[in-house]
Amino acid sequence: MKSFTTIALYVGLLVPATAQVLTPPNGASNVTKGGTSNGNNGSGNTTINRHESASPSAQGGEIPIVDPTSKTFQFQGRTYSMTDNNLGGQFEAYLASQDFESKAAVEYHEKIEKIQDFLSPLNPGGPNLKSAYTLLEDASNYPGDGGICDSLANSVYSGRLAMKGIGNKKEAIAKLEKEHRRLVHNLNVLEKKGTLGGTTTVKQGKKTTTSKAAQFTQYKVMQERMAEITDIKKKYVATGVISLTQSKVQYQAMMLQLFIQRRFEHVVMSARFYNIIYKDGDQAMRIKKGSDTEKFFSEGLGVNPTVAGLDAAANEAIRKSQTLISAFQNNIDSNRIHAASERLVEAFLVGEFIPCVQTVSMGMKERVQQYVQDANDLVEALSAKELAQATELNESLKTQARDYNPSKANSYIAAHKRASDGHVRDAKFALFEKDTSRAKVAIENAIKHWPANPTIQTFNDKLDERLDQGEEDSDTLTQTVKEFDRLLADKNYRAIVEEPRKSKFVVVFGQTNDEPRIKQLTEIGESITEIEKALGKSQSLVEAGQSYAAWEAIFETQNKYYDDPKIANAKAQLIGQVGNFTNALTKAKRLEEGGATPQTGSALSWYLKARDIYPQSQFAKEGLERIVSKQFEAAN
Repeated sequence: MKSFTTIALYVGLLVPATAQVLTPPNGASNVTKGGTSNGNNGSGNTTINRHESASPSAQGGEIPIVDPTSKTFQFQGRTYSMTDNNLGGQFEAYLASQDFESKAAVEYHEKIEKIQDFLSPLNPGGPNLKSAYTLLEDASNYPGDGGICDSLANSVYSGRLAMKGIGNKKEAIAKLEKEHRRLVHNLNVLEKKGTLGGTTTVKQGKKTTTSKAAQFTQYKVMQERMAEITDIKKKYVATGVISLTQSKVQYQAMMLQLFIQRRFEHVVMSARFYNIIYKDGDQAMRIKKGSDTEKFFSEGLGVNPTVAGLDAAANEAIRKSQTLISAFQNNIDSNRIHAASERLVEAFLVGEFIPCVQTVSMGMKERVQQYVQDANDLVEALSAKELAQATELNESLKTQARDYNPSKANSYIAAHKRASDGHVRDAKFALFEKDTSRAKVAIENAIKHWPANPTIQTFNDKLDERLDQGEEDSDTLTQTVKEFDRLLADKNYRAIVEEPRKSKFVVVFGQTNDEPRIKQLTEIGESITEIEKALGKSQSLVEAGQSYAAWEAIFETQNKYYDDPKIANAKAQLIGQVGNFTNALTKAKRLEEGGATPQTGSALSWYLKARDIYPQSQFAKEGLERIVSKQFEAAN
């Protein structure tokens, strides 16, 4: 399964500069289902934790991430995961660097090719070690070489010195052998001449043996010298074998290091130098049994490694990189940036230092870099639920690459947008039903799906407005209650029922369901209405010239609501016009209610006087009726 995130995630992997190696995987993979443990595993490589993805959500449209551990490539009979080498920093630096296109870089790679030609058996006149070595030292001056050519030159020089030392030992052995032959010849001559001294007779049974005594000094010296020569020869031979083996081990270690560092051109050069330096035909690589390097070759290739095999493997890596770069360029030309990015990552992984990889034009790398960066940003945006930014990046990737498939990202974005908007709608319904707990849960779910959802912000803004209004209403309610209580304490009833104050009291007390104050407000309103009716009737009578009737119209009401200033003032204004009438009524009332000894006769006369003043007086009529009734009751 292909995905833009394959490339994006490659770039997210970081690796130390010292770990730029094609590390052979262990027998047991360190990548297990569900992920690996984070941290350093002791090999200098960082292990990336890849947790098993959760089950699909109800909305569908999960983040379109392809785990890069499932991305593999074949090389030298083995299958490698792309995360066996943490490419991130190196690949990012490679994409951003222009040094590889410089004139010095091109000249450097041309020198490497010439060195290989000088060392090739097909070179006219045979391999030219001197020219190759001279050019190797010159190539080491290029900064991008990193001193690799210099290290190779030192190894070649050490090998040559070792072989020269072995050659000197061979010459010494030849001289010793020549001396040994001369001594043997001289001894034979001495024996034939019989000049070795006396004889010795030995009788064994019936047989008697006579021999010349070896006591001559010269004879003894020559024998000792011959024994000494034999010992020296053995020492020289043993030393030469050891020196040769050590030299090969050191040189081969350098070759393996170059191979592991993916310096495949240098591996080819070192193999050809090896064949020129060590002409004994011994191609076997001396690698520690059971080591990772030994397993890499024996398990991958199925045979024990040789110098020729290492040469072939390096050439295969070069060829594979060239093939991948060719595919990369074809994809770039057809605007298939996604596939081009994958091919370039693979080529970089296999042959980071091969010329075809190093000399990719900056224009091509910039297109890949932009695509990789946008793809990585898209993954991050989707992971963070930044759906607006993800939408822009998704459209950008679709524009950049003809082979980019935006459907998964579109599905993910649409699913989470719908889910977020749905939860916001649920929150609105919950608030409408005054269920704040459900509204809170709904808005939290909306944020989980799309934190930057503008609908959430709109919801929050409106909620803030309502909260602010609620605070204002709360302040208004408190102030209104205080105002009502103050007016009530001051008995300023008319101010309570004045508009718009009365309407405010009605609304506030209704919102708070304040039954006691609602009842008080109602009673005050009814009282004021009664007073106003009395005042209205009185005013009409005054205007009709009936002052006595006007006074009677407000008298009872004023007594009932004695603390109302308006009716008290109206009554006071009428006193000047009806003083004689009110005096008569007052005296009659006082005499009628004279305590234990009421003066009904006098009271009767005053009621009659009041009636004379105002014949239609209801008060005088009622007083007369009371007195007559009392007199009638007393008579019976």
